[in-house]
Amino acid sequence: MYELLCRSSQRPWAPQPEKLVAVPERGTSRPLILHMQENRSHLTQEARVCFSVIALLFLVTSIAPALKGHWLVPVFSILALAGLTFALERHGKSRPASETLELAEGRVRHRDSAGQQVELPSFWMRLAAEGRSPSELRLFLRGRDGSIEFGRCLSLDERRAVAPLVAAALAQTRGC
Repeated sequence: MYELLCRSSQRPWAPQPEKLVAVPERGTSRPLILHMQENRSHLTQEARVCFSVIALLFLVTSIAPALKGHWLVPVFSILALAGLTFALERHGKSRPASETLELAEGRVRHRDSAGQQVELPSFWMRLAAEGRSPSELRLFLRGRDGSIEFGRCLSLDERRAVAPLVAAALAQTRGC
């Protein structure tokens, strides 16, 4: 999921930027912030049903070998289901990946949840979208001083939606 934010020109230090619906017009010189975060919604009812069906299949497929004296099959099924449950719980409690892309005052700033921060001048920056197939899309801001890959934590549809917003904001920042 992504959120388009903008810092007020009267209060650029404000901790909570304003929410925007679209990129502001060219007349305003307000810094644009794109906050992106990995979607971590809880399991839906259908996903819980699917998980229960998997558990039932493990149980059913291990009954016949258990009756024949092969006790390792039910033990393996129980351990596999416990491992799957542990992985789902661990993933749900971990912190989702996030990125912030800020386009302001002729600069492009990118911060991610790993703590990496890149700041480059926006004058030479160009948006580049790469993909080896229709189901893959990688977004880059490339310039002569370096390049920034952004949107890694977004889904494919979200990347497609964010690309024109970033292109418009970059053009506005460069003053084109």
